[in-house]
Amino acid sequence: MDTNIDFIGKDGAQGNLAQMVAGGLNVNQMRPYIGKDGKAYITTFKGGDKKNIANYVSTPIQTNATLRRDEWVSLDAAVLAISEGRLGGIADLVAKGLTYDIGNGMGSTVLEYHDISDALEAQMSMDGVSKAQGDRPEYSTNYLPLPIIHADYEINSRVLAASRTLGNPLDTTLAERAARKVSEKLENMLFTPRTYKFGGGVIYSYVNHPNRNKVNLTASWSLAETTGADIVADVLKFK
Repeated sequence: MDTNIDFIGKDGAQGNLAQMVAGGLNVNQMRPYIGKDGKAYITTFKGGDKKNIANYVSTPIQTNATLRRDEWVSLDAAVLAISEGRLGGIADLVAKGLTYDIGNGMGSTVLEYHDISDALEAQMSMDGVSKAQGDRPEYSTNYLPLPIIHADYEINSRVLAASRTLGNPLDTTLAERAARKVSEKLENMLFTPRTYKFGGGVIYSYVNHPNRNKVNLTASWSLAETTGADIVADVLKFK
């Protein structure tokens, strides 16, 4: 299964998913479900504690729906189970609080930030009258691409109908595979020499960032004579 990266820019949306959600993203509005009366509904958040189910209400809409509410729950459970699997790189960054809230991430293609030079110099004197050297900082503008990472799949309508007729659980295999591929793409971006360029900015990884800290290992980890204890010692020495 391939994983694609879409963008929404000033010249329009690039990619099927980006074109569908250009202008804003409300996950619940994109997941209408079939109610017990056969009509279409979406879940609306009223405000307050997001963990309190009482703060959500079912709102009828004038559109078609494909899945029932319990079928959406099955898909969500499958995706969450995969996202909690052992792919620790991105999870470590999140656990350490190394995240940044973009706000309207769907409406932004790059994150603009600035580097600032040093400025001013403290002056030492006995009377405090002598004027210190004037200076001002210099700013440089940088950009970080904000891609959309997704894997596309479909649920066959006949399989869906058979599931409902026979009372079998919804087959979530493709949802699980798609979630896994997205997680693997994130880990791949973090641990391989690959870079991603867009809008004048570059996404680097641990192994190719210009400001990474290099160390000299006691011995190459690829050598047959290098033991697990040697690797652990190297990691502890340079942590």
